[in-house]
Amino acid sequence: MPTIVCFGDSNTWGCPPFANIAQTPDRIAPERRWANVMGRELGAGTWVVEEGLSGRTTVFDDPIEGIHKNGSRTLIPLLESHAPMDVLILMLGTNDFKDQLRIGAYNSARGTLTLVQMIKGHFAMVDHPPEVLIVTPPAITEDAEPAIWGAGYQRCRDHAHYLEQVAHRTGCFHFDANKVVHAGIDGIHLDEASHAILGRALAAEVAAILQLRHNR
Repeated sequence: MPTIVCFGDSNTWGCPPFANIAQTPDRIAPERRWANVMGRELGAGTWVVEEGLSGRTTVFDDPIEGIHKNGSRTLIPLLESHAPMDVLILMLGTNDFKDQLRIGAYNSARGTLTLVQMIKGHFAMVDHPPEVLIVTPPAITEDAEPAIWGAGYQRCRDHAHYLEQVAHRTGCFHFDANKVVHAGIDGIHLDEASHAILGRALAAEVAAILQLRHNR
């Protein structure tokens, strides 16, 4: 049974768009989140693991939300706890653009590169390491709360361009979510309709990856 692990942030966890920053955090129902939509599209013979954490960065310690939000601090334990796996989906970077971090697209992509290097190193002695699919998350829009994101909508420009380079140079696959979905009313999060669209789009990508893997 193919295993697909989805390592991401609040858009993997299933946080819907906020009406305002005072709103109590909610969560989209499991069956409507993109990872599980993808799983249904791939069929009953596929196991999908959701590993989404709101506020997760690529490799950066968040001085406000805590160092546990740093994806590189939890990646290796998760790789071990969910092994073996066939495909690892990385959809991170949005939180790198928060105002307290002020990371640009190039350095956020370098953060993803560091995660890929960690993955490749961890599985270096494994006969069939997982395929890695890097997903560029939906771009931040000007609707994002300025107190949290500042000019994040500007800093995230060219994110897909740099992530495509990371994927090409490391033998990973890449999919730009912006080709099929866009952030909701809060400029950050996907609504339920977008989860459905993204889930179906990624199912097609993963199916093709699994077929290539089978033929090797």
